[in-house]
This record gives sequence, structure tokens and C-alpha cells, in this order.
Amino acid sequence: LKFIVVILAAGMVAFIGAVICIIAAVHTGSTKAAATPAAARGSVARPGSLGALHGSETPESEAPTFNVGLGGMDGVSGLTGHDPAVSRLICTPLPAGGCNPRNFQQQADDPSLYAGEDWGYLRTTAEELRQTVLQQKDQILTDQRTIRELSGKLTECEKGLGGRSGSPDRRGNAALEQAITQLKDRIDRLERSAGPGRGAGPARPWGVEDLEEELERKVELLEKERKALRLEAAKHRQEIDQGISKLQHRISGLEEGVTMLSFPEGFRLSFPARTNYMFALMKHAVPKLRAFTVCLWLRPAAAGVGTPLSYAVAEQPNELVLLQDRSAPAELLINDKVAKLPLNFSRGSWQHVCVSWTQKGGAWQAYQGGKLRGEGHGLAPGHHIRPGGELVLGQEQDSLGGGFDSTQAFVGELSQVGLWDRVLSSAQVASLARCSRVTQGAVVLWSESKVQVYGGATKDPGEPCSKHSKSSQ
Repeated sequence: LKFIVVILAAGMVAFIGAVICIIAAVHTGSTKAAATPAAARGSVARPGSLGALHGSETPESEAPTFNVGLGGMDGVSGLTGHDPAVSRLICTPLPAGGCNPRNFQQQADDPSLYAGEDWGYLRTTAEELRQTVLQQKDQILTDQRTIRELSGKLTECEKGLGGRSGSPDRRGNAALEQAITQLKDRIDRLERSAGPGRGAGPARPWGVEDLEEELERKVELLEKERKALRLEAAKHRQEIDQGISKLQHRISGLEEGVTMLSFPEGFRLSFPARTNYMFALMKHAVPKLRAFTVCLWLRPAAAGVGTPLSYAVAEQPNELVLLQDRSAPAELLINDKVAKLPLNFSRGSWQHVCVSWTQKGGAWQAYQGGKLRGEGHGLAPGHHIRPGGELVLGQEQDSLGGGFDSTQAFVGELSQVGLWDRVLSSAQVASLARCSRVTQGAVVLWSESKVQVYGGATKDPGEPCSKHSKSSQ
């Protein structure tokens, strides 16, 4: 940095010396040119208070040139034309109106005057020199300010370094050594804790590997414990499931044992509202039937009985249906084929109804109160009732065990629902209406344990054939 400062200072001094020499040379040339009459030399300028532009005539074949020599501290050798011996051309400012237009006209009329001289080129070159001098002066001032700023900063840096004398480096090294020592202590402690009880011998150099082995061993132990817990949990779950199954079997047995005690006088099903979710399911396996008789007691609670009974299979939801829509006669559906039944149901009273059918000719009979009300034929002849379906009370099935419609739901009470695999005689139907029993050929018998209620339907004690309700028959 000091070397740069010295070089810049030397250059600045040399440039200032050169400028001073140029100014001195210009002043000397102006004085000598003033002593020679302007007319004798054919000059185009007049002497004035601020000097004039003086020059010598040069041959036509030669153009005047400027030879500016900056010889270091020796100054300027001169401003000359072709020969250094001739007079110098000096550019000085002229006052307003200092130029005589007649002289310029004379020069234009006489081409022999100033042959080979380019007057405009001389003026432009002189102006460029002046601008260059001004720019160099500004640059010198800028360099001086920069040198002063750099010198001040250098002085501050030298003072700061001298006062601290390298103490930050020592403190930094000390802190680094302390951190390294702490890390070594931590590594030693980890190595000692990783292998307790390995003997009092010297510590092994690979403590980190020992720690990894110890962690892997612990992970394996945890994995074994987790597997053991899973097996134990599965065993407990199995025991719990077995216990629940035993309880369910015991509950079922108790329910079957107390069936008769629950309803010693019989029971009835109650459907208090017309919904699409209230129904009862008879848990009986219905076999293949070529003929059947279905009987039941019912007490409607609204106009239009709805659907007291429906049997559906996967292939046909209307395999066997007994229903009555509002303001329509009762109907018997076999395999979705319909027969109108001449039955008249009264609201609020118990009524006994039986319907029989056979595949021979599709013959059917309808009984109410033990008496034949109507008969016919051609109802699904040759068809047989398919087994494995669902026997639902209180709803009409649009699919197996579901698809209920509230407009076709039964509202009221049902009891003593039975299904036989043959056509019962008129005498047998009449005996059933008098609360007798017919067990021969029975497929479905009325049993509390075989009837399940859903959606709000209830089992209530009492039935039409019990002593307490005979008056309502």
C-alpha cells in the first residue's frame, strides 16, 4: 500500500511539473511573437490586450503539427510546425469582435495565404488539450482524496494491530483447544457408559461401534418382548371370545327354558305404526312346498290391512304374500301371480283367516272365521314354493329380508301364525278357528322362541284363544 501511495505521489508531482512547464513555454512564445509586426508575417490576428493567435507561414506541402514533449521535470520543448526553428502557434482567447471579417475574406480570396494550414483543426486540437488538462486536474484531486482516505485507514489499522499485539489469535486458539477437550471428555464418558462391567482393562478404541452393538441388542430384546405381548394379547382375545360364546349359548338356553313361563297364556305381536322398519321374523326353515295352508289371527288397527305375511326367496321376493292395500280387496300372490280374495276385514276385532293353495291346477281357497269365503284356480299352476327364504310378518319384501315400503306395512296385532305343507280340510280349518290345534304337516308353529321382533314391534302377553280374550273373538 505504501508503494502505491509513493508511485501515485510521484506521478502527481511529475504531471504538475509538466503543466507548469507548458504554461511557462506558452508565456515566453507569446512575448516573442508580440515583438514582430503582425503585418510583416501575414498574420490573420491582431494584437490585443489578451494576446492573439500568431503563426508563421508554412509551405503548401506541409501541414503544421504540434510537438508536445513532456520530458519529466524539464518542461516542454515547444509547440512547433514542421521546423522547431520557426515561430510557435499559440491559441489565446480573443475578445468579442476581435476577429476582422475582412481579413477572413482576404484569406478566402487569396488561397496562397497559410497554404497547408487547417485552421479549424488547430482550434479543435487546442480545445481538446484544454479539456484534457482540466480532466487531469480533476483526476489528481480525486486521487489525492483517495490517498488521504487510504492513509488514514492504514494508520488506524497499524494502531489497532499494535495495541492488541495478536491477542485474538491466542484467544481463538485457546477456545478451540477447550472445545476439543470437552468433546474428548464426552466421547470418553460415552465409551465408559456403553460397556459397564467389561472389566477394569483399558477402554477399547472403537467406543462408537460398541455403542451401536449395545443399541442393536436392546432393540432385539424389545422386539422379542413385543412379539410375546402380541401372542399373549391374542390368547386373551381368544379366551374372551370363547367366554362370550358360552354366555350367548347359556342365554339362549335360558330363553328357551322360560318361554312358556314368560307367556303362560300365549302372546301376540303388536305393530303400533305404519313404518318401513317395524317387522317380525319367524326363524323357521321353510322347505319346498307343492301345496300349503297358512292361517293366522289378526286385529287390524286401520283401514287397509297392509301385509300381514310375506315369504321371499332370493329369486323371487313375492314367492308367497298375503296383503290388502287401502280401498282394495285382499290378494294372494304366488310367484308374483295374483288372486283376488273375497275377504272382508273389520277394524279393531280379532279375525281368523286361512288360505290354501296347490300346484295342481293352481287351485286356492280362502276362509274367514272357519268358513269358506271363496275359491278359484289357475294361480301359478305347476309352481312350487322354493325353500330357504325369509318369512316376515308385518312387511312386504321387495328383496330378500328387506326393501320394505311403509304404505304396505301392517298396523295392528297378529297371533297364532301357522304354515302347513298340505291343503287342510274345511273341518280342520273350522277347528283352528275354534282354537284347536292341528299338528300334522305343520311346517311353522307359533312359538315365542322362534319369533324375533325389530324396529319397535313388541311381544305382548295374551292371544285370541286365551281365556282372557275369548270375549273379543
